[in-house]
Amino acid sequence: LKFSLSRITIPSSQPLPDMSGRRVVLFDLGGVVFESPIMTIRRFSKDRGFSDLNVFLGSSASWARLERSELAPGAFAQCIFDEARARGFEDGVKLGVQGWAELLRTIGGHSIRPSMVTAIRLLREAGFTVAALTNNFSPSDPAARAALEQEQAPVRSLFHAFVESSVVGLRKPDPAFYELALRAVGCKAEDAIFLDDIGKNLKSAQQMGIHTIHVKNDTEETHLEALEELQRLVGIALVDRSKL
Repeated sequence: LKFSLSRITIPSSQPLPDMSGRRVVLFDLGGVVFESPIMTIRRFSKDRGFSDLNVFLGSSASWARLERSELAPGAFAQCIFDEARARGFEDGVKLGVQGWAELLRTIGGHSIRPSMVTAIRLLREAGFTVAALTNNFSPSDPAARAALEQEQAPVRSLFHAFVESSVVGLRKPDPAFYELALRAVGCKAEDAIFLDDIGKNLKSAQQMGIHTIHVKNDTEETHLEALEELQRLVGIALVDRSKL
């Protein structure tokens, strides 16, 4: 089955803790553990004199298909250009096929946030289960995909489970995506805390009974507010601004 738990990465060297009476913390990646791709897209748009392309991408069928691996990265630029033209999105048409391809390359990599890495490690040491829930896309070429996975190995090793839209064929904010993640770590919605930077993703999770924390990316430090809220919930010191 496409949505089988067998498609979720659970490193064999990192067994899941006993979840009896414990909390689970679910992390989005881009804009939470990593710097925000939304800000990258916003800068890309501004530098070229366009409106914020995030708005269009947020409702784009092509973008959604890319993140579910229903559309190959190599076909994305032409597909989203055609979509922009069909929907009358002038900036998307002006950007052109090559421009959309450039955008995809631009958002391919972001810096990891050391404060988030520290928090994840502290949670694990305290016996919490941590999992990554990410909307992403991966190269179509097997060699390129293998190279990317090797590059991401240190990040993947931080988590007990790694749930990717491009692997399972579901994406946030689909409730089925969260249900699959909860099954992977063996907990109920009310036992989980979820950090994400996008409101509609949080709303869907919250409606299921998951406690949500909005990670803000207004400045380089506003994401720390989410960690401070998380540490109040879990009762563990996770961030010390004086050391940053």
